[in-house]
Amino acid sequence: MDAIDQKILSLLGENARIPLKHIAAQVFLSPPAVSARIERMERGGIITGYRATVAPEKLGYHITAFINVVLPPERQQAFYEFVKQCASVVECYHVAGAYSMLLKVCFPDTQQLDAFVATIQKYGKTQTQIVFSSIIEHREPGVQEGE
Repeated sequence: MDAIDQKILSLLGENARIPLKHIAAQVFLSPPAVSARIERMERGGIITGYRATVAPEKLGYHITAFINVVLPPERQQAFYEFVKQCASVVECYHVAGAYSMLLKVCFPDTQQLDAFVATIQKYGKTQTQIVFSSIIEHREPGVQEGE
């Protein structure tokens, strides 16, 4: 990847629906050349997909929380199967440290969050942190300019 590929990734990171001609104008290439670079990055696994981002609160999800779980090895598979079925779990990571799992969840209210936490406590000990505000929303590594 060169500086032009980085710039293309940055522009796509800001707006995945940006027209090729706008990208081309900013990187001083033709639209077919930009298209070829994007296709090469897709084939190479650098660009893995495109998606819409949504505002959870506009869909009624006013509570975002992170839940740490200490998960005994014998409950691991059952826990994985359970969280894969939970639409309110938007991210789930197996992590190192005092806890073994980290979940990011979204719920309409604290009562539903409380009920969910009670349900996952059958798998292990939990610690919940409710998000007050977000300083940096999700961003992809390596697609911001100047990095």
